[in-house]
Amino acid sequence: MKKILLTFAGNTDCKNIETGEGPILDILKELYFDKLYILYDQVRYIRCASKIKQFCEKKYPGLVVCYQVAMVANPTDYNLVYPAMVGAVKNILREEQGEEVSWTISVTSGTPVMHACWVLLVQGGVLDARLIQSSREEGVKVISFSLDDFPTITTPRQNKVLLTLAERENKVLRGRLGKGWEELIGEDPSVLEAKKKLTLYSEYDLPVFIHGESGTGKEVAANLLHINSPRRNGPFIAVNCGTISETLFESEFFGHKKGSFTGSSTDRDGFFVQADKGTIFLDEIGDLAPSNQVKFLRVLDQMTIRPLGGKERKVDVRIVTASHRDLEEMKDTGSFREDLYYRLVQLEVGLPPLRDRGADIILLARHFLDAYGSRYKRSKAFSPAGEKKLLEHKYPGNVRELQKIVRLAYINSTGDTIGPEDILLPATAGRELKVEIPEKGIDLMNEVIPAYMRAALAKTGDNAAAAARLLGMKPHTFRARLRKLIEKVK
Repeated sequence: MKKILLTFAGNTDCKNIETGEGPILDILKELYFDKLYILYDQVRYIRCASKIKQFCEKKYPGLVVCYQVAMVANPTDYNLVYPAMVGAVKNILREEQGEEVSWTISVTSGTPVMHACWVLLVQGGVLDARLIQSSREEGVKVISFSLDDFPTITTPRQNKVLLTLAERENKVLRGRLGKGWEELIGEDPSVLEAKKKLTLYSEYDLPVFIHGESGTGKEVAANLLHINSPRRNGPFIAVNCGTISETLFESEFFGHKKGSFTGSSTDRDGFFVQADKGTIFLDEIGDLAPSNQVKFLRVLDQMTIRPLGGKERKVDVRIVTASHRDLEEMKDTGSFREDLYYRLVQLEVGLPPLRDRGADIILLARHFLDAYGSRYKRSKAFSPAGEKKLLEHKYPGNVRELQKIVRLAYINSTGDTIGPEDILLPATAGRELKVEIPEKGIDLMNEVIPAYMRAALAKTGDNAAAAARLLGMKPHTFRARLRKLIEKVK
């Protein structure tokens, strides 16, 4: 029979891992287990769990260590913690399905609310397990309940647990951040900082610039900025500047009157009129042709537009812009007007790439999976191995790419559990790069790196920040190397 230990990772576990101290490691000194599941509720505990795993690989080579997320917005709220823990345990049970297991739960690590919820889980029949606690003074002790009047707890169904957790967590987040902020899913510090800025900036009727890679959720952020602003009852008009041709710019943005040009058979309101009393979101503002950038200045300065063939009129809009390009660099190189830059970039919000957001990948993946489950009337869940595979991918397409991967995984899986075999990642992911060094050697600094830099610049249209990202370099490092190359050529 396989012996498995379940426990949260707590602050005490994270302090002295190198010396083999802490509740989890103290238990492993006294009791034998074949497998250890470390549950975590915050991203910062992943590093701690990883260190425990590395320690166990050396000290207990026969022990298999796995992680299981039980993410909640507030680890001291019973309404959130209990359903999150039930969901985590259900995932573990699916992973161990078919195995004969003797389960043990440590109630020592984690918050007091988690300790109590472990007791409720066992007494409620969610998991048949023995409960143990560990202390420096008394070592490991088994907890036993013999109370005749211990309340009967009905075992919850997984679907109900997930719906309850989602409903309660959304309520908490709404109370904390205001209307609709749960749409910007994530608990990573960088995401929380973006939410904080968006919450603050929503009150002020000033231009906001949102920067981030493609697929990071810039339009979602802009819409949330709008619905939490005093303009919430007005329209929200989103425009991708990269798709507007240079010749149709004035017609699309400012509108036209019937007969003002060949083919204009009716009057048309432009985007600025459509957004009157609301918000206009100009996505990929960096792709706007230089000849059209100057036409925005009059709108920003005087809030007036002139439709083709029509009279000048006032508009009342808040302008939110976004770009995956480095507008500051474009300003410095002259490809983006300096006067327009300073009018648009007054309040600034950055959205991080998904690859830097840790366990947010799982939060988002589960959100998308639940959405597909509701749509197609069949709930599914990721196995721990499936979630591990999702965490290992780099996501160059960010949240948009993750959503596509989850959708295909839902379709590919035949059962209610999605394993790694159901998750199809791009063919290039994980492919080993084979490098051959010639006998005469290579000149890395003067030949190889400059060649890759030139190729990256060509691919990104001379966008140094984007080229730096392609090469995994910091933008300032890339620019410094570029300056040195230019000096050598001179």
